[in-house]
Amino acid sequence: MRKLFLFFFLLIFLPVEAEIVKPIYKQFKGTNLDGATEVPSPTGISISADGKKMFVVSHFDNKVYIYDLATAFDISTMDVANRTVVETNSLGDNLNTNNSNNKIKLNNDGTKVFFFSGSGQAQFHNLSTPYDVASISDSTIIDDDSIDYRTEYSSTIGNMKGFAFNNDGSKMYLSDGNSNTGNIVQVNLSTPYDPSSGTFEYNLDTKSIVGNVFTGDLAFDDDGTRLYLTKIHNNSTAIPAFIYVWKLSNPFELSSATYVDKYQIDANGNNVSPYGWTFGKDGMKLYVSTEDAITGVGDDIIFEYDLICPYGVVICELNETNASIETDTASQIEFAKDVIKYNTSTIFRRFDWLRRNENSLRSYSNNINLNLSQIFSHLPDEIEKPLTNAIYSKVNALIQKNKKESKKWSFWSHGDLTIGNRDSNSLKPREIQTKGLTLGADRKFNNDKFFGLALRYGNEDTDVLRSANKFETEALSLNLYSSIKLNEKLDLNSLIGASILEIDKRESGSNTGVRNGKQIFSALSLQTNKGFTNFNIMPTAKIDFGISELAEYNQLHTSQKLLASHDLTTFETGNLTAGLKFDNLKNISNGKRSINGSFEYVNDFSSDVDYEFRNAGDSVYQSKFYNSNSIHNLKSNIGFEGILDNGYTFGFNYENFSSFEKNTFNQDSLYLKLSHVRDKHTQVALDYDPLQDKNLKFSYEYEINGIDVSINSNYDFSRKDSFNTVLNFTNKF
Repeated sequence: MRKLFLFFFLLIFLPVEAEIVKPIYKQFKGTNLDGATEVPSPTGISISADGKKMFVVSHFDNKVYIYDLATAFDISTMDVANRTVVETNSLGDNLNTNNSNNKIKLNNDGTKVFFFSGSGQAQFHNLSTPYDVASISDSTIIDDDSIDYRTEYSSTIGNMKGFAFNNDGSKMYLSDGNSNTGNIVQVNLSTPYDPSSGTFEYNLDTKSIVGNVFTGDLAFDDDGTRLYLTKIHNNSTAIPAFIYVWKLSNPFELSSATYVDKYQIDANGNNVSPYGWTFGKDGMKLYVSTEDAITGVGDDIIFEYDLICPYGVVICELNETNASIETDTASQIEFAKDVIKYNTSTIFRRFDWLRRNENSLRSYSNNINLNLSQIFSHLPDEIEKPLTNAIYSKVNALIQKNKKESKKWSFWSHGDLTIGNRDSNSLKPREIQTKGLTLGADRKFNNDKFFGLALRYGNEDTDVLRSANKFETEALSLNLYSSIKLNEKLDLNSLIGASILEIDKRESGSNTGVRNGKQIFSALSLQTNKGFTNFNIMPTAKIDFGISELAEYNQLHTSQKLLASHDLTTFETGNLTAGLKFDNLKNISNGKRSINGSFEYVNDFSSDVDYEFRNAGDSVYQSKFYNSNSIHNLKSNIGFEGILDNGYTFGFNYENFSSFEKNTFNQDSLYLKLSHVRDKHTQVALDYDPLQDKNLKFSYEYEINGIDVSINSNYDFSRKDSFNTVLNFTNKF
């Protein structure tokens, strides 16, 4: 297991030089074999959202050069020798080979690709597979009636050097590269991403800012509140080049633009001619291509830069790019909710087993010791004290009494694997994989009560698609549960549990934040123990509720520079579930078999989560809230279980949990089960005494034909890195 709860890491404050934020130069890569001066001479570049493909268009031909990157967003791994070259000639409009200054852009999901030339020609394609630019052909063309985009919407464009779209494709922007103009024309598109459906809206005159120089390509940040425009120079003239930055008070509206400042492009101390450039990796990378440059490394180069904040050129304002922070916070909150969900789901499946096997448990002694006096001592006093007082006397008395008596105990284990997705319709959907292992023991009191306890370890990996961000999380949970027969037809099942959490955020292999947490949760259900029809259909109702606390933490850049500080966040979650279960239990030659399942409506009544963060260098926290629940959900499952006369149970369940609301949430889970009624050759021990040594110890011993097999685990709560498991085999002669 990875180290749980890392509390200390380096804090390095956001560097600001000359009052502007500067990209960090990393490396360069030639687009041609052995640095030869040949095509492509890049005037336009783009990169896929996953960072695995780089697209280059050239100054001197009408071809697209496609490079695979072995490591996402790392141009040093760009495969130049095996690049794919795609011809655009004879596919709709010719892009004008002579001095074309070609540009390439893709829409947000990579299903459309656009080519423009400096002489006003364009070519557009639909892509059936996102970012599969190699598949363009006559059949993928989007017809634009051979429009000359220099004159179609404005008379202010003489040499078109750049273009862009807003996020939904309803607006297009064309920049004029002539040294005596420097205009950017905003065009409204009545049909999204159809440049032929446009009407002129506004012209931004940049000449007063950039002067009588040639300008190049343009781009926006992710929410359209910042505009970037490059200044270029011709041929080998050693003139510094810049990126100019404007802020837009009204997103993507050039009429609201206010100039901020400029950044001189520094390619490892040399000047460049930035004909083509693009952002990547959710705005955390900048790539600049040169057609002619005084660089000391030759022409036809792509330079790579790290940015210390999203779109961090000249200014860093994370409040303008809160999508990243919101995605991070959402992932952390949903993980905490998932921990509760998987614990309650596993334990309530155990209740079903107990109901099916209540008359077949055999009597043998146990060796379980549990001191509950401070088991929840890590929780706030207002939660810990009433909780301890409520359960200490009864639970501890039952366990101590059981030391002297022969009781009915069974030992069980449960594994689960879940694959799912969230926010599938957003720009930053997430894929989630969860794995868990639960070890538990329970016993029957009298004829109508069960009591048990279970320890679950789980980890959840969340990949934020179209980015290089992921979360690696761990949770250790202790569950105490009981079932009481209220009458001949109705059972009351209850659960109380607590978890400790660790959430690691990673970007491109670097750890950029560690957040710890803790939670307490409870659940109650009413369920009939006898159903209707041959399938034993039974109505069921359940409610669960939890309180989670996520600690303060610092969000870092991959260079370990501080980006933002997050305050402690406490929130409540809960679900109300109602539905039907079925259980077709049949006798077989050596036991019983059960085909079981359920259909349940889940109403998530979790409250909105208020959270606060502070950007690096700020003294005031910003407040945001996250609506953490998809209110209406459906949970369904189907499973098989074999219950053998020798005391073993094995089985599996498939479960689907999905949202009714715009397909925002879907999870598929597979649960694997192994259970065993204890016999005289088995010893189970679980010891926890926080007053003495704060150690949680678990052991399981079994004798097989004279060989003693033992599993011993130990976790020291006073040392977060102290966890071990030992497997021993001993033969007595």
